[in-house]
Amino acid sequence: MKEDLRTPQTLSDISHTLELLRQEIKGDRDNLIEIVTPMGLMRTRAEAAEEAVKVRDVALEALKILQSNNMESIRSSNIINEVLKAKIKEEGEHSAVNQRALDELHKIIERNHVNLKASALALSAVNELAFNDPLTGLPNRRLLADRLNQIIINNKRTDSYSAAIFIDLDKFKILNDEYGHEVGDNLLIAVGSRLMSVVRESDTVARYGGDEFVILLNRLDGNLYDARKEAEKIAQKILSSLLPPYCLQVRSRDGEMKKIEYQNFASLGVAMFDGDISEEKNILDWADEAMYWAKSEGGKTIRFYESDRTSEQALFKLYELATQNDAKIKNHGIRTRQYVKALAIRAMQMGLYPDQLSNKVVDRLFKSTQLYDIGKVKIPYAILHKIGRLTPIEWELIKTHTTLCEEILGDVKKKNPALSDFLNTAIEIAGAHHEFWDGSGYPRGLAGTAIPLAGRIIAIADVYDALISKRSYKEPWTHEEACKEIISRGGKQFDPSLIEAFVQEQDNFRLIAQSTRD
Repeated sequence: MKEDLRTPQTLSDISHTLELLRQEIKGDRDNLIEIVTPMGLMRTRAEAAEEAVKVRDVALEALKILQSNNMESIRSSNIINEVLKAKIKEEGEHSAVNQRALDELHKIIERNHVNLKASALALSAVNELAFNDPLTGLPNRRLLADRLNQIIINNKRTDSYSAAIFIDLDKFKILNDEYGHEVGDNLLIAVGSRLMSVVRESDTVARYGGDEFVILLNRLDGNLYDARKEAEKIAQKILSSLLPPYCLQVRSRDGEMKKIEYQNFASLGVAMFDGDISEEKNILDWADEAMYWAKSEGGKTIRFYESDRTSEQALFKLYELATQNDAKIKNHGIRTRQYVKALAIRAMQMGLYPDQLSNKVVDRLFKSTQLYDIGKVKIPYAILHKIGRLTPIEWELIKTHTTLCEEILGDVKKKNPALSDFLNTAIEIAGAHHEFWDGSGYPRGLAGTAIPLAGRIIAIADVYDALISKRSYKEPWTHEEACKEIISRGGKQFDPSLIEAFVQEQDNFRLIAQSTRD
């Protein structure tokens, strides 16, 4: 404070000092409100966690200043308190006035103590936001990184292994889109609680961001084989804990609250690690890659990181990126590759295209089919999900997803020459699955056997699944209606020989569709 509080000479000086203190307290209160209010807003949504970390240092410094001001006010008030007591003894005739001033000063000191306590609580809250997720209360990325570092150091000291488990919820975006973020947040809180209930006390459960969680398993066996078995057992417990339906409160269209049971599965990726500190920056990436492998297999499963699958997993990350623009094609891709495998095997058994079909080719078709619509990542969301007829310009833009996919996969091929065969098949599928047998398709108007076999096979599978699936512009067809329509297009849109194979695989197509519904 600018005023010298140690030598007030008159009651007017004391009154002036008290007024200054009142103003300072008001300023402190206003400052405290300014700090607390953003913190309250931060807690309203999980997505604000990262923002809370960014502002943490600024808020922390502000609260330290606020605490210092409050403490200075208390010290100053105590000095005045002693002066007033002395004056009451010296000036008997003014003792009543001085006593009232002293009483008022005691109130000021008490309010400063309250402010000091409030700022301390706010300081504690800021620290909590810096290291914990505001929604679930679990450790956030910053604390996770610190725990990971400590575990690696401990592994080196004890010659033991640990594991990182990357967890991604399947179809979480659909829940958010259908019921809103508040319901999605409640599910994340419930997931966090379930995860905490199945791990050991020495393990760390953290929210990584969005619908992703990471668990660090500490103190596993010193033998890698046994440590992996131990990690697999815990991962299975985690997966099982997430399978039962969640009871969630949702708001109906008429505004009333109701309870629903919602089942949300997860994909788990596991990476084993020891005490090699140089690998720290890679461990979570390894677990993440393994998780994408699990997701590519249809989700609801566990996969361990294997270094020789790294390039292939990178492709599945591209597929995951594509489905962010159209979440409903996730299961579409999983079903379609199963249709393709069934149809290709049937064609091979029938002796069709013996110089082009083999078990190795069928395996490549199965693995690469899921990437054929990745070009849609560059198509505007509003056009992909438009209800009603597309304009001619919009339709032409939609058709470019075939060549866009070729470009994306071509770039990946340049960086991964070891996967050339795999990617060549994926590129053939991407560019040819909308070509028609009679030459009326796109993007190049190819006809007959000039269309790559991979494209001719997936064309049947793709149309079947599109017909039986609900879209923004249509209701789903029955299996029988879809089969009848496809068979009728043999020799026009589809390869007539492959249609013969499809006729024999109709029942298998139905079973695949039923096993992986949207």
